[in-house]
Amino acid sequence: MEQDKKNSAQRSRALLYVGILLCILVVAMAIYTIASNYKNPSKTHNQTRIIENIDRYFESRRQDFTIFDVPRNLELNITDEVKIQMLPTPNFTKLDGDEFDGEFVEIKRVDEVINNDTNSTINNSKDINSNPNLKANPSQKLAINSSENTNIKPKPTNKPKLAIIIDDISTFYHAKKIKSLGLNITPSIFPISQNYPQTIGVAREFKFYMIHLPLEAINYPYQEKNTLKVGDSIEKINKQIAKIRSDFPNAIYINNHTGSKFTSDYSSMKILFNSLKTYKMIFIDSYTTKESKAGILSKEFGNKYLKRDVFIDNNKDEKAIINQIRRAIKIAKISGQAIAIGHPYSQTFKALEVMKNELKNEVELVFVKDLYELYN
Repeated sequence: MEQDKKNSAQRSRALLYVGILLCILVVAMAIYTIASNYKNPSKTHNQTRIIENIDRYFESRRQDFTIFDVPRNLELNITDEVKIQMLPTPNFTKLDGDEFDGEFVEIKRVDEVINNDTNSTINNSKDINSNPNLKANPSQKLAINSSENTNIKPKPTNKPKLAIIIDDISTFYHAKKIKSLGLNITPSIFPISQNYPQTIGVAREFKFYMIHLPLEAINYPYQEKNTLKVGDSIEKINKQIAKIRSDFPNAIYINNHTGSKFTSDYSSMKILFNSLKTYKMIFIDSYTTKESKAGILSKEFGNKYLKRDVFIDNNKDEKAIINQIRRAIKIAKISGQAIAIGHPYSQTFKALEVMKNELKNEVELVFVKDLYELYN
């Protein structure tokens, strides 16, 4: 019995010694760790940076899909003056499920002006994920931090642009009605003829105007006497354009009156384009047919191709015209720009008067020359 007590006391002392030894080791390791951190503070800093990077990664993963849900009219604040490109892939679509005037609208977001001088443009979410300096929050302004391109100034975002042309202008009454609207309306004036003897004087009423050139239609019984036709000689076409240049020295832009047959004939249009080039004039396509060759020839002659998007008053009902004006506004918002064509009907002037405030609020109403010069 006494021997058992001795053995138990020995085991207790051994355990006590082991415990003391372990405590000494723990204290020694703690002292060593503190001393190491004091000598090498960057190690602690690196650990902190690792934790911060992990937090930043998960934050960016949580928010990376919200960037492309930003509304179009949200202001982009680029702190280091680098622009974000958020253009969708160009494609063709219908507006509100409709085909208008038998044509599709190409989606081109130009309301976000992209500075082409920068190589730091971000095109998709893959680029965003790969850029650790990009932070997005839909409740805040977007910002990019970059040490490069600091001299690049972002261009301001503008309203979508809409040009409204009123064709068939031939009298001082027409000029008075257009001017009374107080809007940037582009008048397209008939060349002087026996039917339109006042047009030279009418043109002087405007700072900017176009010429409304009669061209041959496929099936239109009321063609003007001076209408250019398919097969007309180079001499005849040159003579007519030369007279227009003489009568209207300030005219630069010209669009077609009717012309579905003439504009769809490549050879005739090429003669016309050569003549317009000689007399420093530019063709704007009224787009009376899908077969128009004006787009092809504009490219060949190095011109910007502008064409009509909407006829606003094919139906002379005032409410219908208002709906067509709103349609033109909608196209301008989608594409960044649009051209609408109307005529000097009383219903058209009434509809434009009704729509004045909406036009001023929704779009920037510009002259055709502004569209052409802006994109050239």
